[in-house]
Amino acid sequence: MNTCIFCGAILEADSKIVKFPETFTAYQFLQAGSGACSRCAEMFVDPKFRRNSWIIKGREFTVLEDPLGTLLNLPEPPFILYLTKGKRKHGWIRAVQNPVLSRDRFILVVDEDKVVFERDVFAGLNGFADQLLDRGVPKSVLLGGMPAASAVRKFSLSRGECGRLRELHHNSLWRICIGFKRRM
Repeated sequence: MNTCIFCGAILEADSKIVKFPETFTAYQFLQAGSGACSRCAEMFVDPKFRRNSWIIKGREFTVLEDPLGTLLNLPEPPFILYLTKGKRKHGWIRAVQNPVLSRDRFILVVDEDKVVFERDVFAGLNGFADQLLDRGVPKSVLLGGMPAASAVRKFSLSRGECGRLRELHHNSLWRICIGFKRRM
């Protein structure tokens, strides 16, 4: 039985043989074979799939203007979700291999990284981020770990907030939350 080298779906009669350009470097994400289903073949050649954050539900493809808003208000599964900041990678391959089957906990693909997304944890992080951003704390301070003494004074950060920022320094969900935040 032949399967798609990208998503693993069983190949139908309309499958395509994929020819890779010399510049392709994401072979480690592929599965054995040389064929691709029609959806993945189109995704491979069309740059909109690697340059945009998007969601695919059924056969409907939607570019996400507000990825953070989507994460906070997820549709009913199943769907495929891909987020990108780099806009040039082949992380979408990992996204089609990890469809979202639960709104509460799933593998989120951001560029070429996979992160365990937990909805309630993410909502809490988003609330904490909003509190600090509303007080004018810059993203660089939110992502920098323990804030400098000058930032603590300037933004009136409590000891608890400083400790939480230190704990969140290497947290992938925190980095996604802050990375996709827009200043109001």
